[in-house]
Amino acid sequence: MSILKGIEATAKRLINKEHIMAPSIPIKDLATKMGLDVIPYNLGEGVSGTLVVENNKGFIGYNPLESKTRQRFTIAHELGHYLLHLSNSQSRKIFVDTSFIVKYRSAKNYTQSEWKQEQEANAFAAAILMPFDFIKTELSKPSNQKLGEVELIESLSKT
Repeated sequence: MSILKGIEATAKRLINKEHIMAPSIPIKDLATKMGLDVIPYNLGEGVSGTLVVENNKGFIGYNPLESKTRQRFTIAHELGHYLLHLSNSQSRKIFVDTSFIVKYRSAKNYTQSEWKQEQEANAFAAAILMPFDFIKTELSKPSNQKLGEVELIESLSKT
């Protein structure tokens, strides 16, 4: 199984476990049910979110000054790090979205491993927020079939 298929399967298992049958995905609730505290926190300009895990307790901080869409993606991205990249042997880990390990999404040069983790967290966020089955259902709606590409993307994004 490819890594992307595995990530999509992880997202799908979580959606199924929580009996989510249609959009919108309650991403804050999902993170909370996974044992994470999700809190708005002004992380400064250019920082969307952070995941801090210490003594097996996790916290996701997200920037409340960013758009609701960006906040949802950030929470999903950090949840992806939590589910995909933490091992039980780590008592303290920090992911700053931009070891103790700190990662900034900025001009910093990532190692190949860090870059892979960022791509995987993004893939998880996309898979959990836009499940393939939900997108297929939305695309089959007559109201969406009449839309142009830009309008369709906007409609799906709002959903």
